Amino acid sequence: MKPLRYYQTFRFKVVASIALVHLILMLTLVIVVVRGQERTMDGVLHRNAESLARMVAIASRNAVLTENLGTLQEIVRYTVRKSGVRRLRITNAQRVVLGRSGPQRIRARWLTIHHTIRVGRYSTGAVTLSLSRAGVLRQMAAARDMGLFLTLVALILGGGAGWLLSRHLTGDLEGLMHDVQQLGARDDEERRVRVRRHNEVGVLSEAFNAMLARLARAHRQTDIERRKQAESERLACLTETAAAIVHEIRNPLASIVSGVELIVDDKGTSESERREFVTLVRDESRRLNAVLQNFLKWTRPAETLREEGDLSAVVAQVVEMYDLTLNREHRHAFLLQLSEELGPVSFDADQIRQVVWNLLLNSAEAMVNPGTITVSTTGEEDWVYIKVTDTGSGVQGSAERLFTPFYTTKAEGTGLGLALVRRIANAHGGWVTITNLSPGALVVFAIMREEGRDRHTTGGR
Repeated sequence: MKPLRYYQTFRFKVVASIALVHLILMLTLVIVVVRGQERTMDGVLHRNAESLARMVAIASRNAVLTENLGTLQEIVRYTVRKSGVRRLRITNAQRVVLGRSGPQRIRARWLTIHHTIRVGRYSTGAVTLSLSRAGVLRQMAAARDMGLFLTLVALILGGGAGWLLSRHLTGDLEGLMHDVQQLGARDDEERRVRVRRHNEVGVLSEAFNAMLARLARAHRQTDIERRKQAESERLACLTETAAAIVHEIRNPLASIVSGVELIVDDKGTSESERREFVTLVRDESRRLNAVLQNFLKWTRPAETLREEGDLSAVVAQVVEMYDLTLNREHRHAFLLQLSEELGPVSFDADQIRQVVWNLLLNSAEAMVNPGTITVSTTGEEDWVYIKVTDTGSGVQGSAERLFTPFYTTKAEGTGLGLALVRRIANAHGGWVTITNLSPGALVVFAIMREEGRDRHTTGGR
C-alpha cells in the first residue's frame, strides 16, 4: 500500500478543519464589529454635522435677510476655523451664494448636510456643510487591521491547539497503522498488534488481534484440509492412471504370452500358423510400445520450441505419410484445402505433426466405412487454424469429455491422444474444439501468432 501524503492524513484534516473554523468565525466577527463601529461613528458625525448646520443657520438668519455679506463671511470663517468644516456654503432663497469657504466640488469621502434657513414658515436660504470622513476611515482601518491581526493570532493558536488535539487523537491510530503495515510484511501466524491504551483504539486493537487469531486458526485448518485433499487427489490420480495402464497393457501382454507359448510348443502347429502367431506377437508388441510411449509423453511433456515455418507444408506431409501407412486398412479419401496466404507461422513442427497425426487417426477410426477426411488451414490477423472434418458418426455425449486423460470410447484406445492435442494447443497459446456436423465432426486446432500475444490472453478456450 502506498504511504499516505500529509494532506491525506486524519491529523491534517483535523488541524485544517479547526483552523478553517477559527478563520471563518474571526473574519465574521471582525466584519460585523468593524461595520457596526463604522455605522456608529458615521451616525455621530452626521448628528454633529446637523447640529453645526442648524447653529450656522440660526446665526446667519438675520444676515441673510439683510444680505449682510460681511457678517455672513465672518460666520463662515469662524465656523470653518473652529469646527473643522471642509466646505461651507450659505445661499439665499434664490440660491445665490452669500458666503462660502472650501473647494467648489464636494469630495466623495465628505459627509454633506443641507439645512434650510427659515423665518417662520418661509424659507429665506440654506446652509450646505461638508465634513471630512477621513478620521472615521482611519479609525475603521485601524480597527480592521487590529481585527486581522487578532484573526491571525487566533488562526495560529487554533491551528496549534488543533495540532495538539489531533496528535493526541491520532497518535494511537498511527501506531495501530504502523503495526498493521508491519504485519503485512511478515509471514507469521502469531503476529499481533500492540494495545497501547485503554480507549477506543485499544478496543479496536484487541478486536484486530482476535480476528488475527481466528484467521490463523482458519488458515491452519484450511492448510490441513488442502493437504488432505491434495493427497486424496494424488492417490485417486495414481489409482486411475494405474488402472488405465493395467487395462491397456493386459490385453496385448496376454496375446504376446499366448503367441509365444504356441510358438515354443510346436506340436501340431503348422508353419503358416507359426507365422500368424509371430505376426500377432509383433503387432501386439508394437501396440504395447505405443501405449507406453503415449503414457511417457503425457507424464513428461517435451518443451515447446516454436520456429517460423510453412504450416501448410507440414500438414500436407503428415497427411501424405498417414495415407501411405495406416490408411491402407481404412481406405479413406483425403481432401486438402491448404491456404497459401498464411505467411510465416511460429510453431513446434514435431508437436504439430503429432497433433495432425492424432486428429487423422481419430477421424479415421470414427468412420466404420470408407469416407472422406477434409484437412484445411486458414488464418486471420492473430490466429491460424488447422481444421479436420470427417464423415463419421460424430461425437456421442459431451465433446469436452474426450479431452480428459485416459477417457476413451474405443475398445483399444488409451484416452491420451486428444488430451495431448489440447496440451500442445495450450503450449502454442491456442485452443482446440470438437463440433458435431451432419454427418461427421469438425475439429478446430488454433495457434496464436507471436504478434497476437500482446493483444490476447494466452490459454485454452
